[in-house]
Amino acid sequence: MSWIALTDLNAPVFNIRGIGVSADAPGARPPMQPDEILPRGTMMLELRFNVEPDEARALIAYRRRRDWLREMYVTLDGSGRLKMSFRQGRNRSNAELRFPVPSRDSRMRITFAWNAPERSGHVTVELLDEGRMFQTTVCAPVPLPPEDIRVMIRNGRRTEIAPILSYLAFSDTVEPVGFGTGIAAGTAVETPEGPRPVDKLRLGDTVITAAAGPQPVRWIGKREVPALGAFRPVRLRAPFFGLAGDVLMAPDHRIRVDRAEAEYMFGTDDILMPAGHLVNGKHARREGKARLVSYYQVLLDVHDCLLHDGVWAESLFVGTIARRPDVARTTVLGEMPASAIPEHRNFARHQLNDFEARSLAASLQHA
Repeated sequence: MSWIALTDLNAPVFNIRGIGVSADAPGARPPMQPDEILPRGTMMLELRFNVEPDEARALIAYRRRRDWLREMYVTLDGSGRLKMSFRQGRNRSNAELRFPVPSRDSRMRITFAWNAPERSGHVTVELLDEGRMFQTTVCAPVPLPPEDIRVMIRNGRRTEIAPILSYLAFSDTVEPVGFGTGIAAGTAVETPEGPRPVDKLRLGDTVITAAAGPQPVRWIGKREVPALGAFRPVRLRAPFFGLAGDVLMAPDHRIRVDRAEAEYMFGTDDILMPAGHLVNGKHARREGKARLVSYYQVLLDVHDCLLHDGVWAESLFVGTIARRPDVARTTVLGEMPASAIPEHRNFARHQLNDFEARSLAASLQHA
């Protein structure tokens, strides 16, 4: 199972069997019990950092007394400190994580994952516009009852969810963190034998890259995530960008743009640009129908670009996360031996910052 609750603060959805799973689906779990506890789970939320330096902003405040006192508070202050506190009757747990203060209005993703049987958990802050991730462990985290999740997601009188959140979601399993890029299932990847759907690739298969020629696939990550916020898929539309057919990918997934405008503005006609910056209703648009989306990530020994139906887009960039094995284990690389994770010191192409990407995107509006 996976995601059981999500809201964009306008349309809450809760399904203990899993979002989109019907009661008569094969293998569907039984109805929720009043005193049920989720032994494992994940809470994820996104927001833009608009907190004043001397301000402490309550992101989530939940308090309810049913059989016992239930509380959850998530607070963010402008000095770069995240605090979480949980209470279920006499059981309490707390977490605090400090991180460098990001730029105002920059995107953040906060994740809390718990594994009560193993008495372990972790809190992660991802600064999405900077590509940095910070994490701390939580000892003996208090697990959440699904009934509390159901009440919280509705944002009723027992709950206060700050309007700066773009979404709030809960899963009944420990979800991976980091690496929010990826391409959707069914997307073609060029190989020496011809195009193959990314979900049909296997470890050791060879793919065609833009700079390094044929390269073996070292790992294939797959994540199902809420189709909201920085995960809301972007559809690149054919015939733009040389596409033979539409391609669906994560907003932060970078494609190679080789246009005269890039040469004029940045001194190179070969740059990497996040798909989300290309959204203009013509060349690319955001998809809004599905509640969940699955992304695939192809890891190579080097960071390079893969060919998808005519457009070059990046392979998974992992940087030097192999030097942080405890963090790597909480990502989609969790089942990969740390010694086998490559180091990517440089991006395959010039990577635009946010201002540069927006400037180039504006020039493409008239293309």
